[in-house]
Amino acid sequence: MISAHFFDGASARLHTVNLELGNGIIGLAGPDIVRSYAISDAKLAEPFARAAAVLDFADGGRCEIGDPDAKAAVATALGYRKSRVVRWQQHWYGALLALVFLIVTVMAGIKWGVPALADRVVASLPSSVDQQVGDAALKAVSSTWFKPSRLSDERIAEVQEIFDSMRPETQRMPLKLSVVNSDSLPPNALAFPNGQIVITDSMVLHILGKSADFDDYSHAMLAGVLAHEIGHIEGRHSMRALARGSMLAVLSATLFGDFSTVVAAAPALVLNMDYSRDMESRADGYAVTRLIQDELDPEALADLFDSLEANAPGQSSLPRWMQQVGNYMSSHPATAERTAAIRQAGARVN
Repeated sequence: MISAHFFDGASARLHTVNLELGNGIIGLAGPDIVRSYAISDAKLAEPFARAAAVLDFADGGRCEIGDPDAKAAVATALGYRKSRVVRWQQHWYGALLALVFLIVTVMAGIKWGVPALADRVVASLPSSVDQQVGDAALKAVSSTWFKPSRLSDERIAEVQEIFDSMRPETQRMPLKLSVVNSDSLPPNALAFPNGQIVITDSMVLHILGKSADFDDYSHAMLAGVLAHEIGHIEGRHSMRALARGSMLAVLSATLFGDFSTVVAAAPALVLNMDYSRDMESRADGYAVTRLIQDELDPEALADLFDSLEANAPGQSSLPRWMQQVGNYMSSHPATAERTAAIRQAGARVN
């Protein structure tokens, strides 16, 4: 006779019963309940050494058996045989193989699965979503990062004219440019999902150098960096990066728990997202194509990136968390790599 706890499946009440096995029957008897089941109607859940054995019955009842000897007797009576997975778990090499498989699966999902799924999700979103996300992100940073430009109206008009020359004939969404002053950012240009592009006074002054006016070389520099940001908007790179970051956050919460962190981190994902190397290369390629179409030298854009790197050496290759928030080069490929690609693309045309 085996002492057990029984739940009838109709209420949460616990019944203390005695369990008997024999003649293909499982009998349960207690002060206020008597049941019998065919052994074929009982299923033994996967047993654990320090946990009660659990018998599930066809009518929804459940019996829990805590005594180790009784657990073994019940398993024998039911003809229970450990599954291959359970047997593997009991050997260190099986556990190690499972761990390696899990790590490989997660890494493959991060590298290929998440980006592919994120791109598919973004492709199905209407442009109104880009507008809403961009408006929210721009509002969040404008009061802390951006101040009215200190450049002259004439200089801002020159920048606007160069920007207008880089606009595509058909725009995925209306493109706008703002020239701002920022004490928080180094020379910088930013693209928001809503079509807003922001360029700082310091970037314009960096491009001009010691020149009082734009010449062909500085014109090509500014046109290139603005075309690069337009390329991000046309390719919906901000939305794709946001979707990837959100999915990675959900994946992390699924693996390690605490979904509240996903919700709390959503605004930060918008403002601190990283573009992938592929997105940066595509934006560079878009800029090179537009420069060539306007008969401007892509070499100027490569020189601009080199000069930005010279002003902040090494920062372009550091992890995001080690860099000043908003650094223009923070998430881009290594400067030498990208400038070489830009120069090579320009040389093929010339």
